[in-house]
Amino acid sequence: ITLKPPTENSKGLRLGSFVLIRDVIDDELEQAFAGKKSAQDAMDAAVARGNKLLRQFERTNPDQ
Repeated sequence: ITLKPPTENSKGLRLGSFVLIRDVIDDELEQAFAGKKSAQDAMDAAVARGNKLLRQFERTNPDQ
């Protein structure tokens, strides 16, 4: 599609462990919708769990 190879600025965004993080968000939203957690607590937990997965991805993929 492009005539030139991608550059650092045109490669796009990469979110390591996206599928796992999406599952975490879904899980936390489900708990909020079920009334097991407040919306704020669920989102705070999703952020904490998501950040943990991102840090793990960074450690296992240092060149990414």
